[in-house]
Amino acid sequence: MSIIESTRRFMADLDLDTLRAAEVSAKEHSRHSLGAELSLRDLLELLVAAKVVAAGDDFVRGEAQGLRMWLTRHAMPMAVQQYLLDVDVGHWRFEDLGSRLTAPASLEARRLLWLVAMLASFEGLRRTARTRIETLGARLGLPPCVVQVMIEEAQITVSALLRGDDPLLRRLIQLRGAIFSLETAAATGS
Repeated sequence: MSIIESTRRFMADLDLDTLRAAEVSAKEHSRHSLGAELSLRDLLELLVAAKVVAAGDDFVRGEAQGLRMWLTRHAMPMAVQQYLLDVDVGHWRFEDLGSRLTAPASLEARRLLWLVAMLASFEGLRRTARTRIETLGARLGLPPCVVQVMIEEAQITVSALLRGDDPLLRRLIQLRGAIFSLETAAATGS
């Protein structure tokens, strides 16, 4: 079963109230964290993909706690949080993520890289995790300098989340959007 099929099957099993609450949360969550409103399906696919990539270095306790904290911040229903924490990603590989998420230098690729860096930052971004993220960035066609900026921004975001520094988090949303836009402009030559 693919990530898309797994996500669709999970969503089909949600009751209507939970589905509606999750859709609202996904839009708010993605607007604040990723710079655009994503549907619940798209956000879940992106988060599962980030977990697939993170599993290469083991999805450790700190990353799982960070994911839960990040989802709770935007009132994601517990059923969705549990799905994301429990979904077994051991049988998927990078090649299974699909071209939409891994197109070279695409906005989705940058979002995926940022999510992996953010989750790894909850664990202190060990050297092996940093190397894995840098390798992922190269595989996604992102310039090393952009990858480094995204890693540093993700670490600052996690630090602000852990401290509950909402003013800084609001500024980081703007910074992250600018980072994504600059790379988009550079990739398209605009």
